[in-house]
Amino acid sequence: MSLELKPRVDALRQKVKEKGLGEVLGRVSPGEVASVGADERRVVIDVDFETYLRAGARIGEYLGVATILGSVMLGRVVEVRRRHVAHIAHIQTLYAPVEDPEGLKTPAQIVLEPLTECPMDALDKCEPTPVYTPVDPLSVVFRPSPELIAKMLGLPKEGILLGKLYAGGFELPVEVRLPERAMYQHVLVVGTTGAGKTVLLKNMALSTIDAVRNATVLALDLQGDYLLTTLPPEAPGVYQPLDEITVLMPVTRHLIDRHREDIQRIAARNLGEEYSLLDVTDEREAAELVGRALAELFVEETYPGAKVLNAETKTEDKRLVEVVAKVDAGGRVFTLRLLPWAMRFREVYPEIPRFFPFFSERVSMLFRRLLEKLAGKDLRDIDTVMKRLESEVAKDADKDSVWKDLRLHKSQVDNFVRGMNMIYETGLFDVSYAVAEPTGRRVFATFGEPDYMELGGLVVVDLRGFREAPSVASAVVYRVLSRVFEARDEELARGAAPSPTFIFIDEAHYYFPQEGAREDFNKEVVEAMINKLTRLGRVRRMGVVFATHSPADLNDLVIQLTNTKIAMRSEPKVLERVDMSEYAGELAYAQSGVAVAKSFIYRTHAVTFKTLPPQTRHRGL
Repeated sequence: MSLELKPRVDALRQKVKEKGLGEVLGRVSPGEVASVGADERRVVIDVDFETYLRAGARIGEYLGVATILGSVMLGRVVEVRRRHVAHIAHIQTLYAPVEDPEGLKTPAQIVLEPLTECPMDALDKCEPTPVYTPVDPLSVVFRPSPELIAKMLGLPKEGILLGKLYAGGFELPVEVRLPERAMYQHVLVVGTTGAGKTVLLKNMALSTIDAVRNATVLALDLQGDYLLTTLPPEAPGVYQPLDEITVLMPVTRHLIDRHREDIQRIAARNLGEEYSLLDVTDEREAAELVGRALAELFVEETYPGAKVLNAETKTEDKRLVEVVAKVDAGGRVFTLRLLPWAMRFREVYPEIPRFFPFFSERVSMLFRRLLEKLAGKDLRDIDTVMKRLESEVAKDADKDSVWKDLRLHKSQVDNFVRGMNMIYETGLFDVSYAVAEPTGRRVFATFGEPDYMELGGLVVVDLRGFREAPSVASAVVYRVLSRVFEARDEELARGAAPSPTFIFIDEAHYYFPQEGAREDFNKEVVEAMINKLTRLGRVRRMGVVFATHSPADLNDLVIQLTNTKIAMRSEPKVLERVDMSEYAGELAYAQSGVAVAKSFIYRTHAVTFKTLPPQTRHRGL
């Protein structure tokens, strides 16, 4: 080595130590070609046996290279080569295998894939770039510090926490985050059952509320997973359980009928055993007692053993608007904001053919006129409409009738009648808690929709009761998503910055039509609304996070418009569907919680991470 180059190489080792870049492991091999080009990118490293034995080397881990030309390069280990001295000496084993362990004391060769680089002297201010600088033999190789890895990968310092960087089979103390702006361009998470999708989504929901000011996270919850975000996990985490949760609870006529006696029992207990709900004459007090009873029933079913310490009920006339309850679940006290939800027929009837597509094209076109002719000024609730419909059906079709006025033939009349009966059977409209008395039917409380402008924090749409009733679930989801979209649209129209809103859709395949499945005509409506959110949501500061084990059931638009894709343990055909086939080997047998995030946000286009443990109580544990 010339006298000119030796001091330069020695100075490189010293600089790596002085700057705290990491532990020196070896050097770029002088016996191999180090290639940095368009067609081939590989750098071979020599590590002496003692260092190899002490420090090890693992596929997928990150190593740094300080080059003679003054740059710092980050690379990923793609191959580790080990040879016995017998191989180097070309010793032929004619009679017996070589068993001399001393022959193992050969240097390890590690093959790096170059990723990014920065100038050594401007490392603090550098924005990493792809590797353009040649890597000379004898350049210094080191195991980089977590801070340097994060910098060289260009990982965002702020945003929604996905987990910790995962490399070489180990979790590193490097946070992997997704900036807020990436959330508005939507996220798709895929993975097989048990891979950790729900844990990731729940953790992301908590992080979103923590990281994004005034954020609303709207979670469509079929299993009750998000309802547990108020309870602590088995071990303390990065985030605390939520102190407050808002639950949008669809109240159907079937639910009221099922719990009618329970509501009276709880109301009597809160009044004192000598009184009953029927003894209460004040309308507001009666509605409040019904609200408190619903809250206690919800807590009993959702948080076994928990108690409602106190509850404040907001009413408007007889309409039960919300119940705000303090809940004690095994010493963990939190606030439950329960919003009993139902639709009022007179408010939504013009939209009904859109989210209840039971009707033919012509009947859908005439739907509003049909109802207005049928009920006239009495179009106040679905019960009145159904009575008028029954009366109209009984008429002679050849005489004066609504059908004759609108020139409907028999099949169209049958379609309208059948569709209205199906809508009525959902039990979603004009729901009330009422009791028959000798003097007539006494209404204690009615239910409607909340002010969607006032939603904030974690809002859980509780769909647990509708897993076997997809048409009802679809109607609820369509109505809620459309009203939330309208709220953000109204803010935008006023010139105000829309409130950041993120919609979390676990089991996303449930909301999309599937070939050969029943009732998928209703899911097409939800699919259209979700398409609208993904196409138009960004300008309204709305982002959607999907999770599914079956991306084949999602439409092409969702796949196209989710600009961040996160893949967990999955089959090759699943990864092919989301254009992540190159990670099939890495993910085929990955541990639960290990994932690859592919996004325009990341300097290297993709990073592997491991999710945090459940940050709140998890149903599967």
